[in-house]
Formats: sequence, structure tokens, C-alpha cells
Amino acid sequence: MSLDAGADVEVGLGGFSLETLVGIRAGLDGLKKTIRAIHDIEEAYQFGAVELPLRGGATSDSGGDTLVIGLGGPASQRLWQLRRLVVGGSLYSDSVDGTAIVVVSSNHPSSTPPLADVVDQAATLPLPATYSTGQIVIRHPNRLWVVFLSPSESTNYAVGGAVTDMPDKRERIDVER
Repeated sequence: MSLDAGADVEVGLGGFSLETLVGIRAGLDGLKKTIRAIHDIEEAYQFGAVELPLRGGATSDSGGDTLVIGLGGPASQRLWQLRRLVVGGSLYSDSVDGTAIVVVSSNHPSSTPPLADVVDQAATLPLPATYSTGQIVIRHPNRLWVVFLSPSESTNYAVGGAVTDMPDKRERIDVER
């Protein structure tokens, strides 16, 4: 580097060009952002998985047609384990007609969802149910639905419960040959 009367400044970078240095800087910024995102995820789950409440409700029509209540599903690269679910009327003391089926599917279920998507049923309402770890797992892009079959006409139905939300760490299975 040399100074010529304080007006002109020359900077010698040796074998590096300014373009190369800018590229290195951009790469380091991207790496810093990725490491920060990983750190934030680890920090959020340092005490284990998170329990999320489930809430949903709807009113049947005057014809008593099938009623579907969607409860959402996990985000990408996440999974839910269903832990408890109560289906019935707006209040636990409400006695309502119909039966309910619990469905895990990526598609909005029809009045007769495929048997493979049905994970539980409630023959009478209200019905509380609890599930053990891993019994009912919902992976992205699937969603949790409750389908009320033959509900009472113009009646409020509700669903409540909880899921455990956690990272979906699918392990690769290596087969020795």
C-alpha cells in the first residue's frame, strides 16, 4: 500500500481479487445463518418435545349430514404423536347423537373415508381417549380429522385434546449384504 500526497490509495491484495473475497464473505454469512437456525432448533427442544393443545368445533346442518372437524397437522420435518382426544358436544355433559371416527390423511375426508386412514372410533359420544407414545403418529403432510357420522341436526360438536410435537428424525435402515 502506498500513499501519494493523501489523494490516491492503492491496495494490493496479493493473489486474491476483491470478487473472491466478496464470495468468501457471502459463503460465511450463509454458513452463519444455517448454524444459527440449527442452534435455535436445538435450544427450543433442549427440554424435550412440546405438547400442543387441539381444539375444534362445528355445528351440524339441519339435515344431519356428516360433519368433519379438521385439527391441523405437523409442519414440514415435524411429527405429532396423538396423546389424548375427547369428542362430543360443546360441553362434556352434553349428550349428542352420532358416532365419530378419527382419521389421519393428507386429504379432506369424505363421509366414508378409506379404512386405511381411520385410526380410532367413538361409538358413543362424548368419548375421551388416551394414547400411548407412538400409538398414533401423524407425519407431514398428513392432518388429523374427526368425522361425525349421523350427527344430531343443528347441534354443536367439539373436539379437544393434545399432541406431542417433535422433530421427525427418520433413521436410515442399513441392510448388510
